[in-house]
Amino acid sequence: KKTIVSSIVMHGLNQKSNALQSLLGLFLQSAHTPYKVIDTLAHLGISVSTDTINLAIQSLSQESQNSLQRLGRSLLASYAYDNFDVDLKHEIPTVEKSNDSLKHLTSGLMFPLVHGVTLDDLKCSEDLWRRSALNPLVDEPFGPPKHAWWDLLKRLQPEQSRLNGSASSRDQFNSWMFLHDLCTHGPEFFHQFKLMIQSPELVEQIPTVKTPIFAARAMDINNSTVSGNIQAVTELLQQGGVEDPALTSEANVDDSPDISKYVVLMHGDLGTGERL
Repeated sequence: KKTIVSSIVMHGLNQKSNALQSLLGLFLQSAHTPYKVIDTLAHLGISVSTDTINLAIQSLSQESQNSLQRLGRSLLASYAYDNFDVDLKHEIPTVEKSNDSLKHLTSGLMFPLVHGVTLDDLKCSEDLWRRSALNPLVDEPFGPPKHAWWDLLKRLQPEQSRLNGSASSRDQFNSWMFLHDLCTHGPEFFHQFKLMIQSPELVEQIPTVKTPIFAARAMDINNSTVSGNIQAVTELLQQGGVEDPALTSEANVDDSPDISKYVVLMHGDLGTGERL
């Protein structure tokens, strides 16, 4: 209460001292509070006016759009999208629209590729397509061999032979995992030995990095179909400043980068892999 009273007094003395009022105004806007209520609270000094809220939202939206385009045009970005449903209830229900209140939308995220990823690392689109099993121009006998996940694991981390007869890195990890679970979730007698467990040997440790996340604008697209997934990917790339050169005007063709030679990483759910 003291903070609210102090903020109201400071706002009355200086209109720019409106940190609390701005937060409350944005909260009231997100909660779909009627404009009359917001303006009434603004006259009491508890909130900012609806015009100020709208200007703040426009400024934040423009800043978010600029951040998305800067990240997307660098080509060092990864995209993620998923569907969500919104129940838009009608104030006056009618017979024709009684079951038409559920809206299927798509949300999107963008985040930069960290751990030293460069454009040269992503410049392999032609090579991947030449080896892809989805390429109709690849002859089946000369196509790429199909591997299971355990084959890829052996390629990524080949087992090193131990001259001194000690356990391999994989066996050391399995042993550490067994002891950790035993001393953590096992009988209470083994809990006393938890601090005595030595960590396994590090093999190409990936450092922990805090990745910034940029929220994209929600899209009025139902991605439960193949065409819906294509539209979601296209619009998400457009929000990142990457557009089709054939559909881009001459004024903006220089701003949109050419991604034909680069790989763009897309993240989604199981439906993305089935329909994209």
